[in-house]
Formats: sequence, structure tokens, C-alpha cells
Amino acid sequence: MNVLVINAGSSSLKFQVIATDLGRIRQDNDELLCRGQVERIGGESIITVQNQKTGLRQKLTAPICDVSAALDYVLRWLTSDRSGVDEIRGLGDIHAVGHRVVHGGELFKESATVTDEVLKGIEDCIELAPLHNPNSFRGIRALREILGQATPQVAVFVASYLA
Repeated sequence: MNVLVINAGSSSLKFQVIATDLGRIRQDNDELLCRGQVERIGGESIITVQNQKTGLRQKLTAPICDVSAALDYVLRWLTSDRSGVDEIRGLGDIHAVGHRVVHGGELFKESATVTDEVLKGIEDCIELAPLHNPNSFRGIRALREILGQATPQVAVFVASYLA
């Protein structure tokens, strides 16, 4: 199973792809396939990506206007031959997505599978982390569109009022 992990900030997007399964989880032996970040979202962005197997590191630039465009760019790179990530040849090779969400307020005290209700709850918590939660919300929505609602997404909350 290939899991795309996303951390959407106010002007950046960090990501990694991890290969895992129940056996690897039990043995704490997940495999990091690649990682990267998109910085300066909203202008001429700097994209740094690295294939963990080959060590190949690329630094690119592109005009990226928002988190949705950043995710689109990352997914196009990831599924291309340029990434060198043999485990990801198409969007169907991404089996799940995990999102770091800064604040879950009183609604979320632990990680949650994203449903329409959870997405609404994240939207309701935007004012608690106005620099980060809006892009987490937008990233989840964008990936629901790109990957389809059948691809499971999980929100991992960093803070809540009752933590």
C-alpha cells in the first residue's frame, strides 16, 4: 500500500510517499519512497523532490498559485518517469492519503477518516489555525477531486482544545 502524506502550510506543501502494509506496520518497517516540498506557493515556487531509493534530488521552479495547483504539480511529477518512483506509475497506485491538520478544536481529539462530516468539522475549525487549517481543508478537497472519494484520506490533528 502506498500512502501519500501531506502537510499543507500557509505558503508551502510538504509531502512524502510511504510504502507500507500490516506486516511492515507491526515491525515498524515502512519504506519511504520519496519526499519533497513546494515553497513560496502563490508565485514562482521552488519545488524540491527526492527519490529515497536512488538518492536523486531535483530542484525545480514553476508558477504555482495555490495548494490545489501544488498538489497537481506533485502528483504529475510523482506519476512521471522523472520521479523514478517505480511503485507509482499512475494515480491508482496511491492507495491512501494522510493529512496533517494543525487544529481540530473540540471536535477532534484523535485522527479521523475524512468523510463529508469530518471535512465540515475541519472547515469549522479554520479560525483556530487561520494560517494552516484553510490549506489543509483545500488540500483534502483537491485530493478528493483528483483521486476520487474512494481513496481513503485520514486527518491527523496536531492540537485540540481538550488534548
